[in-house]
Amino acid sequence: MPLQYKLYHRLEEEHQDTITSLAFSSHGTFLAVGSLDGKLSLWSTLSSRKLHVVVTGSNAVLSIIWMTPSENHLLCGLANGVVISIHIDDCVTVTGFTAHYSSPVEYLAVMDCIVVTGARSEVFLWNHEGTAKWTQLAQILPPPSISVNHESEVIVTSLAWARTKYSERTLLVAYLHHGILLWDAIKVKMAHFVYVKTLVGSMSVSRDGNVLVVSNVTTGFDIYHLNDSSLDGSVLQPSNGMLVPVAFIHGGQAILGGSTCGKVQIWDSTDRSLLGTLMHDTKDVVLSIAAHVESREDRFLIATGTCALEGRRGYVQLWHAVDVEDVGECRLCLVRFHSLLEFKRLQTVIPMVS
Repeated sequence: MPLQYKLYHRLEEEHQDTITSLAFSSHGTFLAVGSLDGKLSLWSTLSSRKLHVVVTGSNAVLSIIWMTPSENHLLCGLANGVVISIHIDDCVTVTGFTAHYSSPVEYLAVMDCIVVTGARSEVFLWNHEGTAKWTQLAQILPPPSISVNHESEVIVTSLAWARTKYSERTLLVAYLHHGILLWDAIKVKMAHFVYVKTLVGSMSVSRDGNVLVVSNVTTGFDIYHLNDSSLDGSVLQPSNGMLVPVAFIHGGQAILGGSTCGKVQIWDSTDRSLLGTLMHDTKDVVLSIAAHVESREDRFLIATGTCALEGRRGYVQLWHAVDVEDVGECRLCLVRFHSLLEFKRLQTVIPMVS
């Protein structure tokens, strides 16, 4: 039966400032929300009920990641360079350490017990075992500058782990002015470098490690073949100079992009056709997105978070895919197959819910 994304809850009563980061837990049971107001809030995706709030004082929560496959352990990067580790059992236990002494921790990535922290120009790898034990494993240096960027500041804009042809454990590091570095965590050295002619505001890699999508800060999102660094196509979604997030969803078959005009959109990653629009208020800027597929429960989930602008607080909208019985009109939607991870484009056209 066909599916389409529908808004089912708006979380707006907790945070006073811009929503900076969103992350679903491993099974999609919980949604973690970070904000510039120095709070981390945890919500049930089933009941949309707020479960816990962690207050960090005046330190903005800039990045969040769950320690897969755990449903009760997550990490947060703070504006003061600290990484906090949160365990949720009968009570909430918070520990932390200073990962970067002079820069905010804006990006996190994890594979097994290896945690990567990105803070301005710095990228560190850590071994995180147990509740409070952290051991630094390596520091990744940025790629060499070339003539077009040798005077530009080195700024990290994304981190991602992937299995690629270069290594079973490849860490991708995106830089605003300096392209994308692929680092081999097994051989502990740079494996490849992708030169990108545009700025890189955000990056996502497909599940098979073959395709990259890059938010180019100006015109939208560009798709690259990772094997030969060739440009395969683009999606137009003006970014107005902002670091608009982008992510592969549904096993790499679709692309989810943030928005500077209140329209979060989903595109087919192969032919770049528009599959759906998740509407916010017209003036909203959406710079936080997250998506989750829970095959056991047959659920598609998306979360979108806004900036605090013109006296309005930031808020989060939760979306889930619902069955659609009426197929009488003409817009594309998403469809359920035997495996939800095998997302394909539906040939039947149906109305979209805004």
